[in-house]
Amino acid sequence: MSKVSCEIIKDMLPLYYDSVCSDDSRRMVEEHLSKCNNCKMELEKIQDEIHIPEKDIIENRKDSNVIKNISISWKKIRLKSFIKGGIISALLITTIILGYVGLFNWEITSVATDVVEISDISEMEDGKIVYYAEINDGYSLNRIKYDMDNEGNFYITPLRPIIKKESQPPYALEKMYDFIDIKNQELVRGKEIKTIYYGTPKDKILIWEKGMELPKTSAEVKKNFGFE
Repeated sequence: MSKVSCEIIKDMLPLYYDSVCSDDSRRMVEEHLSKCNNCKMELEKIQDEIHIPEKDIIENRKDSNVIKNISISWKKIRLKSFIKGGIISALLITTIILGYVGLFNWEITSVATDVVEISDISEMEDGKIVYYAEINDGYSLNRIKYDMDNEGNFYITPLRPIIKKESQPPYALEKMYDFIDIKNQELVRGKEIKTIYYGTPKDKILIWEKGMELPKTSAEVKKNFGFE
């Protein structure tokens, strides 16, 4: 093989160092380096210039660890945010549902007595007090609460949700006959009933009080309750 000049070898050293030259070129360079100290020194310079100091490697590792830690922290923050968002969304949905139920389904609002008419009050032979109640404001009624205080006042309280619905026939509790079995209620509650009111303690209509004389219940009304 003819002798190769140092200039050619120097041009090829970077390729040789990066191992991107052909096998023939590599052998040619190595053969030349075995005999030429100048080119060998040139290769060492390339190695020194490209070589990364140990300190820099450590710093790069530290930087890599920092980036890795940041990535882990970011993932944790995202997970916490996701969980927090899920909890907030669940609470919001629950609040909306409860709010809807509360507004449209929970019977918590009493009906004012100025839209209530009580009529046809009578008494059966066994002491039951019968009455007809009509709520004439055009809204439906689905619940009546029965309660009694320590003074013997018995309250019949019509209750509605906050958002009212229009009344449609066939009517339910907004137009109906009802009765209070005084003897049975006294037995269950352990107290004597002295008065019966339709409404609340602050807004009420008197239906009956102890000693009041009432007409006897008609056969037609009794039949309506299934007592005839």
